[in-house]
Amino acid sequence: MRDGSTDDIVARLQDFERSVYEDDAWQLTFEDVDKNLVFLRADGTSLYTTRDLAHHEWKFANYDRAVTVLGEDHKLQADQLRRALRMLGNDVDALENVIYSYVDLPKGKMSTREGTGVQLDDLLDEAVARAREEVESRLDDRLRSDELDADDVDRIARQVGVGAVRYDIVAKQPTKGITFEWERALDFEAQSAPYVQYVHARCCGILAEADDLEPTPDPAPLTTDVERDLLRTVARLPGVVADAAADLEPHRVATYTRELGDRFNRFYRECPVLGADDAETAAARLALVGAARHAMANALAILGVEAPDSM
Repeated sequence: MRDGSTDDIVARLQDFERSVYEDDAWQLTFEDVDKNLVFLRADGTSLYTTRDLAHHEWKFANYDRAVTVLGEDHKLQADQLRRALRMLGNDVDALENVIYSYVDLPKGKMSTREGTGVQLDDLLDEAVARAREEVESRLDDRLRSDELDADDVDRIARQVGVGAVRYDIVAKQPTKGITFEWERALDFEAQSAPYVQYVHARCCGILAEADDLEPTPDPAPLTTDVERDLLRTVARLPGVVADAAADLEPHRVATYTRELGDRFNRFYRECPVLGADDAETAAARLALVGAARHAMANALAILGVEAPDSM
């Protein structure tokens, strides 16, 4: 009887004809894979993959879709895992693997074995420090009337710095190699996290300065191509998220945020909101700004990136 534990997995694997005890360890052999799967050491301790087998059987019992995210150096492990799960009687058609390529620095691949690895905490600390320098350099050029104190700068630096690292990685297709570059990741003018975060902050600024003007969600006054393009882009978010989830391609959501940012910035340049020709148009445009802010905040939240209210 299965109990879903690692001990249960080990006992079932040991009963297979393809299980052998070699080199002081229990191993599972495969017909067309050269490397065996070691699932139990001589001292009775299990390995990561053995525990992963138990974890995946738990997934199959509780969910209708199982997704495993691995680095490209774990392709063999993913193949062994799938084969072992099938041998254990599981329907592996419900298991999907997403294999991510390495993250490199411009100077070359990170490698813990060669001492060139970079700790994530150190990378994030450096990102926050660099973001703080950039934010402070822009304080004198801010158009908004709100004053930012030291705590505000610290908050924005953390949101931008951490967001830049996360966004720069998730925005790439999993199968493509990633070279992380500071200048690109923290470029407020390029299609990066700060670029789309600034769009959200700009929306918040317009809404905050609207005073007594109430947004009216009426598309009738929105007659220009620029307004209609932004409105259509906002409306696309649910479909983009659904497709990204179905195909396990989160970079599509990142691509969407850049498209939304481009559409909004063009709208911002060409369509005055608070200075519109009439109150009806101003109210409709203000509602469009609110919808764009909401869409950007939701898309960034899906990516795990914070949406600053001011920058």
